[in-house]
Amino acid sequence: MIICPCIDCRNVERQLGSDVVDHLVRRGMDESYKMRKDWYHHEVVSSGAEDEIQATMWNDEIVGLYKAAEFLDEQLVTQAGICEIVEGEDRYEDEFLEKLADAETPLYPNCVNHSKLSAIVSLFRIKTQGGWSDKSFNMLLETLPEMLPEDNVLHTSLYDVKKFLKSFDMGYQKIHACPNDCCLFRNKYKKLNNCPKCKASRWKMKHTGEVKNGVPQKVLRYFPIIPRLKRMFRSEEMAKDLRWHFTNKSTDGKSRHPVDSVTWDQINANYPSFAAEPRNIRLGLSTDGFNPFNMKNTKYSCWPVMLVNYNMHPHLCMKKDNIMLTLLIPGPHQPGNSIDVYLEPLIEDLIHLWNHGETTYDAFSKTTFTLKAMLIWTVSDFPA
Repeated sequence: MIICPCIDCRNVERQLGSDVVDHLVRRGMDESYKMRKDWYHHEVVSSGAEDEIQATMWNDEIVGLYKAAEFLDEQLVTQAGICEIVEGEDRYEDEFLEKLADAETPLYPNCVNHSKLSAIVSLFRIKTQGGWSDKSFNMLLETLPEMLPEDNVLHTSLYDVKKFLKSFDMGYQKIHACPNDCCLFRNKYKKLNNCPKCKASRWKMKHTGEVKNGVPQKVLRYFPIIPRLKRMFRSEEMAKDLRWHFTNKSTDGKSRHPVDSVTWDQINANYPSFAAEPRNIRLGLSTDGFNPFNMKNTKYSCWPVMLVNYNMHPHLCMKKDNIMLTLLIPGPHQPGNSIDVYLEPLIEDLIHLWNHGETTYDAFSKTTFTLKAMLIWTVSDFPA
């Protein structure tokens, strides 16, 4: 019989050794006793060598089993967290499939030319290219359902159209910027009305000199990259294409893709755990200025920031559809050395993808994994 240090017995009750083990595993050790270093209730007091050895063995077993029980608790908590993440991804997958099924619904019964999504995108493209006002587009959406057969699924307002597109993470974030490119009004500067560096007003001014609250002077558009990368793995075909680089390195010494470059080999050698996962993304970044208004007599420089995905076959990674617009830096003047201010939200997402990764569902293998990404180089003036 030995003293039991569990939460209930508290070093008062004596129990059989097997019962002490059971108490420690099921109930845990008394916290106040656990924190002590001497464990005075379990000192060896017998002078006999055999008794001393037996007592020491029991004490070692108690300590070992307690630590094993504590480790098991940690493992169970970790496993529960992982299960919760996987279940969350499964729920998200189900919701995504429901949205996809809704998007692929024919525009009206027996319609073979347009689905709900293709009709909305086609109309939205015409609105953009034709420079239609929101009011005129709303009027069109209100009128078209009356011309279509009954049971059509076309949205009747611009608000509903935007809400529908955003449900697929197709939207962007508007981030107010200092007119002199000093800072972005986000995080700790989110509630400021003036730039903390140059004191310029965040808001536009009326001709009377009054401030137009709520109307920013300069707006950065950021298209978040994490949901877009995750969405690529929702497509079984795309998820397969994103593994291309892993098994298609050149064997004849000729360079056909960046995977054949010295830089790629050095990255794999320096970061073997990153290289071991074929689904991890390797990106290239580029930016260039252009005049979006196509007026040669007007100097206006708007700067798009692009990301190129180098995981895929060279034909696919250079395809316009797969080059990601991530930032649209407003003009009228080029940002110059202040471009790092505008890159801030993109850099934060890239750091998160490198350090922590993002739990992602892979439609090709039907599994969940931690997606990581690396920015391997920049290419100047690539858009041009």
